[in-house]
Amino acid sequence: MEYRFGFAEIPLRLRRSAQLLWLSLLLGAVTQLGERLWPGSALPPAEWARLLAFVVLAYGLSAWVVWELARARPWARLVLSGWLLLSLFAWLSQLAEAMPWWQHGADALVLLLDALALYLAWTGSAAKWFRSQRHAADAAPVDRD
Repeated sequence: MEYRFGFAEIPLRLRRSAQLLWLSLLLGAVTQLGERLWPGSALPPAEWARLLAFVVLAYGLSAWVVWELARARPWARLVLSGWLLLSLFAWLSQLAEAMPWWQHGADALVLLLDALALYLAWTGSAAKWFRSQRHAADAAPVDRD
């Protein structure tokens, strides 16, 4: 399916959703690195390399999906919703671990921002807009050679 529309046509609600996801992504990356830089947690060089690779790959992939949501790609809402569920289960499973208080709080804030952003992306004018785009694509003439 080809998407042809200008950025100004994308509902403000969906753009706000993407902005919240960018904020969440930034906060998540900072807290991941902050956890490893916490005083008393000296990392060997090999561990630093693994951490850097994780941050680049995981957050790079997440940034790409958020970018696609900002461009109003319908599949991005599905992917981000699935990631939110997985993140929620991961956060609940690690609550009993001994971590600094700020780490648990930052993780909860990231989940809250993600949930709010996805609520905005799935409801109101954003939901109507995605439905209208789907119907417009279904009604568009198909070129057959």
